[in-house]
Amino acid sequence: MSNQQTTNCFLCDTLVTSYRHAASSQTEFVCKHCGQYYLCDFLKSESTWIRPYMFYYLHHESHGKRIFFVVNEPSNKADYADDARFVTKETLEGMRPKNFNEKVDMIILNLGKSIKFWGDFVSFALLGQDEVVRLLRIKRALLLVCDRITDNSLENREIVPEIHGTLKFLEDYGYLERRGNTQAYSFTVEGWKHLGELRSTKHDLPQAFIAMYFSPDMTDARESIKKAITDSGYIPIIIDEKEHNKQIVPEIFFEIQRSKFLVADLTGHRNGVYYEAGYAQGMGKEVILTCRDDAFEMRHFDVAQISTIVWCDTNDLYSKLLRRIEATVGKRLGI
Repeated sequence: MSNQQTTNCFLCDTLVTSYRHAASSQTEFVCKHCGQYYLCDFLKSESTWIRPYMFYYLHHESHGKRIFFVVNEPSNKADYADDARFVTKETLEGMRPKNFNEKVDMIILNLGKSIKFWGDFVSFALLGQDEVVRLLRIKRALLLVCDRITDNSLENREIVPEIHGTLKFLEDYGYLERRGNTQAYSFTVEGWKHLGELRSTKHDLPQAFIAMYFSPDMTDARESIKKAITDSGYIPIIIDEKEHNKQIVPEIFFEIQRSKFLVADLTGHRNGVYYEAGYAQGMGKEVILTCRDDAFEMRHFDVAQISTIVWCDTNDLYSKLLRRIEATVGKRLGI
């Protein structure tokens, strides 16, 4: 049972319809700016840093899924619909930019949701009846940490310099330009170019990472996984097949970051496979688990509730994995 009410969006303060699901200790928000999402009670009282990354995730990482913001993944995931995606506190923490350049990139992607075509602009003017809500959305777009914005002019006077300082950095980078003496900003040519590069890297990732037991008796399984990935339109990446002169662990992380999704075969139950799958999950990547039937009951308890492809032979592995990739990740366009 759910209780419908009118309240403020947890992320942008717009007046929205929400549904309280008491049995699961969650509130469902339906916002015209942030979309539909579910929030567990324990995250409502979290420190203010978490909200800009929820905003970012909904705008760039949801991929048509129903998003549940939770502290930890629930043990009863099988009770939810197939389109449910659970975004944990750890995942949100992992989204925090490691340096200022990463923060700039995330802001550019955010602004690209408003500046969609040549000649478009986004206004950072703070006057008008919707000043409070507009100010909060601006801060979310710029990844500025805040809790709730009030109409207190003293508080706003402290916020405005932070907004203008961030915009000045983006101007100095050569990505934004002001329209005359207004508070409206557009992308420069360099800004459009950088946005295109970011989107190409982020949303049209052509490769998939494979984590599995490197054993001679898994050679045929390896080829079946690679073929399923290839036939779905992606490039399979296995770290022992890549030529490089770097340390192996950073190289693994680098390739996972560049991958659209990860396939982890649990056969052999290698710790590294579980670790790489967890790393990808923490980054919000789609993770597909597979396991040979004679090893399935020995899988680690922490993945026991996750849907896993159980295969009996390599043909079975290929056909099941191909279907799963195309159903959950999607066949890559143009292939």
